[in-house]
Order: sequence, then structure tokens, then C-alpha cells
Amino acid sequence: MVQPPNLHEEAMSKRTAIANGGDPIQRSAAADASSVQDAVNLVAIIGCFHRHLLALQRSGTCGDDLINHPVSLAFTSKLNSLCRMSLARELGALEAVSRIEIGEQVEYEVLPL
Repeated sequence: MVQPPNLHEEAMSKRTAIANGGDPIQRSAAADASSVQDAVNLVAIIGCFHRHLLALQRSGTCGDDLINHPVSLAFTSKLNSLCRMSLARELGALEAVSRIEIGEQVEYEVLPL
């Protein structure tokens, strides 16, 4: 018999981290994560995200803490929004990547901004 999840145990297993607004590296990353929310230049957004990921990692924010940092989530949200990501688009892209990887041509939908 499958037991329902124990909400108390589930709540206790959650781990948190602190994003330090007093740290200039985190403050700068947060400012840019906020600024790119109105951006449409994918290359610039990715470059900015990359710079901040490296800076955060060098300052000690790594692994799960980096993946789940509010700055990472804000940049990822922007990329999802800009690419109009849905489960269907994601699955289609993954299938297309597999086909491209083996040398096939693929046609894909372009959604205008």
C-alpha cells in the first residue's frame, strides 16, 4: 500500500540558503537579473548570465545553491519567456537536437517577438 507523503517530514527535508544583498557580487547579479527582464537580445542575456554565474561560483555559491539562487531563477525565467517555452516546444527542441546531432535537417517554428 502506498502511504501518503508525510508533510512534516517533507517540510523538514527542505534546505534553504541565504542570498546576501550585502555582497557586492550578489547585488550586481541581482541588478542585472532585474534589468534583463525587458531585454530581447539572447546573446547579451546569456553573456550576462554567464558572467554572473561565474562570479557567484568564484565567491562560493556553488551546486544546488547556485542552481536555485534567485539570480539564476530570474535569468532562467527570462530565457523561458523570451523563447516562449512550453512543454511541447521543449520536447520538440530536444527531438530536433537529436536529429541535428545525427546530421539531419529539421524545420522549426519561429515565433516573432
